[in-house]
Amino acid sequence: MRKVSVYSLFLFACLLLSPSAWASWRFVSTGTTTGVGNPSCAQASKNLVACAVRSGTYSLMVNQFNGTTWGKWTSLAGAITSAPTCTGDGDGNVFCAATTSGGMTVSIFNGASWSKPANVAGTLYSAPSCAQYLAGEILCVARGASGGLMWSLYHGTSWSKFATLATTALSAPSCTTDNNSGVICAVFTTAYATLVNRFAAGAWAAFLNLGGVAAGDPDCTSLDSGGQVVCYAEAWDSGIYGTRFLGGAWTNTNWTAYASIGGIVNTNASCTVQSAGEQICGAYGVGSDDDVFYVDIYNGSGWEGWTKVGGAGFGIPSCAPLGTGQVVCAIMQSNNKLTSAVGP
Repeated sequence: MRKVSVYSLFLFACLLLSPSAWASWRFVSTGTTTGVGNPSCAQASKNLVACAVRSGTYSLMVNQFNGTTWGKWTSLAGAITSAPTCTGDGDGNVFCAATTSGGMTVSIFNGASWSKPANVAGTLYSAPSCAQYLAGEILCVARGASGGLMWSLYHGTSWSKFATLATTALSAPSCTTDNNSGVICAVFTTAYATLVNRFAAGAWAAFLNLGGVAAGDPDCTSLDSGGQVVCYAEAWDSGIYGTRFLGGAWTNTNWTAYASIGGIVNTNASCTVQSAGEQICGAYGVGSDDDVFYVDIYNGSGWEGWTKVGGAGFGIPSCAPLGTGQVVCAIMQSNNKLTSAVGP
């Protein structure tokens, strides 16, 4: 099977295993509570990040990090059937959502406490992916029964009824704010190509087929610069590749071709903005270390190369900015306890 094409913007990154880079990262325990599957984290405000994970009893379990220490994991009422997704609303709140047997449940962290979960009825066949649309407004998208996408918009006080967006999705979606009054979502489709669409001015634009050959689920994140967004995928050759929306008109020509950021990994990376125009990605198993945590930094002009941080984990980490030039990445360990890495 052919590999994803490699072009321009993203420079191939060599593996950097120098222990000198470890000093810029520190591990911070989240406590002794155990969870299941991949966590999800999002920034509420400067030095405040909220996270969620599925508990061993399949409830939505939440916590927050103040830049130094973690709070206490708390299980919220109700049962969930998927990993959660968390996103900031641009107004100091974090929304964490997950699929339930009857649709989606959502809890809101207001910077001090979590709301009672609210339910949004629908028939969802994947975990949702949620992103800030406008300040105080959230768009959540999930795969539907027919392979299309189901979406609901939080208008600041209530959720709209789930509506259908016709397409052929073979993966769960990944959605992100473009920080330019829009949300960009990616899914994998037939032949494992990538489809992207943009929600803006209250409506969807059109699906664009970016090609490539991807596996797993995509990961999209804003560059917080001119409406630019990057979507990452683990390819069939087990490398991580990225494609970048340059902003402007919604056309294929404003997307770069997929390009490698290097490394051989077990699962997709989790990437987030470090500062405007810069990214940090975290992943497990780069190179021969199957369960070790690595990071790579895009400094605005090129990738600096994968750096071995250490620790052990599995699945996909979740990285979120602290608003200080540092990020925190939540890591699920082999004993199902969560830890975190803070840096650089």
